[in-house]
Amino acid sequence: MRSSFLLIGALVPALSFAQTVFTHPAAIPAFGAYPVEARNYGTVPGLVTTGTGVVWDLSAQGYSVIGTTTDSILDPADTPYAADFPAANLAVRLVDQFGYYSTSSTEVLDLGTRLSAGSPSQINTDPASVIRFPSDVDDAWTDAVATAVSSSQSQVTILAEGSIILADAMIDDAVLVERRYSTPNFTSVSTTWFRRSNCLVPLGNVLSNGGVIVRVPQEPMNAVPELVAFDVRLAPNPAAHTIAVERTDGGPLGELSLIDAAGRVVHARTTTSSRVMIDLSGLPGTAYLLRVTAADGVRMMRVVRATSGR
Repeated sequence: MRSSFLLIGALVPALSFAQTVFTHPAAIPAFGAYPVEARNYGTVPGLVTTGTGVVWDLSAQGYSVIGTTTDSILDPADTPYAADFPAANLAVRLVDQFGYYSTSSTEVLDLGTRLSAGSPSQINTDPASVIRFPSDVDDAWTDAVATAVSSSQSQVTILAEGSIILADAMIDDAVLVERRYSTPNFTSVSTTWFRRSNCLVPLGNVLSNGGVIVRVPQEPMNAVPELVAFDVRLAPNPAAHTIAVERTDGGPLGELSLIDAAGRVVHARTTTSSRVMIDLSGLPGTAYLLRVTAADGVRMMRVVRATSGR
C-alpha cells in the first residue's frame, strides 16, 4: 500500500517561491525519438543542491563523449516485451533498456524494466509513483514497491530546478530528482536531471562520487543549439519517392542517418559527395529525423515521407 508525505520543514519556508516543475500533460512526452550525445564531465563537486533557479554551470569543464544513441518514447505495443507489462500505456527505450509506465493525470507509475534481451523482465507487482502531478521543488513522497520475490521502499524528492549551461549549449528547464530505493539489505540512490517538458527521458546524472554525466539532446525540437557550420537543402520535402540531400557549400556530407519515430535507423550511408539521393519509397508515410554528421558540424532535419506526389 502506498503512502505519501511532505517535507514540511523544508517546504513551508519556500511555499511562496516554489514553482510547479512537473505538470500533466505537459511533462508526458509525445511518442518520438530523442537523439542524444552522452558526455562525461568528470568529477564536479557541489552540483547536488536544492532550490529554484539553480544554475549548473559546466561551461568551463572539459568533457569526453561517451557515445551517441537515440532515446525513444514508444507505444508499448511496438516494443518486444509488451506482454510482460499489460497495464503500460507508455514505454521508454534508453539504448537497449526498456522501461514501462502507466500514466494518468495525477502520477506516473513505474511498472518495471527489461534491462536486455538476455535478462528477465523486472515486473513491479506494486508499482511505485516516480512522478506526481503537480510537483514542486522540495516535494517528496514514498511508496512501497514490490516484485514477485522482493519488496522495497521508493522515496522521490524534487531537489531543484534551473538551467544546465554547457560550453556549446544551454538546457534551461532542468529538474533535479533524487530517487532512493531502500531494501532490508541495501539502499540505492540516483540523482538525475529531467526536463520539465519530459519527465521520463533523463538529461543526465550526478553520481555518488561527484562524477557528472550529461545526455545532451541533439535535435532542434529540444531547443539545444546545434554545432552547425554548414547548411543542408532538402528537396522535395515532403517526398513520396526520393529526396535530394545537398550541402549548399559544396562540402562532403559525411554520415547520413534517417531515424524513425521508434528510434530505429532505417537508412544510413557515408559519402564524400555534397549531394545524394535517398529512396523513401519503401518506407511508411510518416515523419523521420535526418541526421547529417560531417567533420565540421551536425545537422538534424525533419523529413516527411508523403503517400502521393513526387
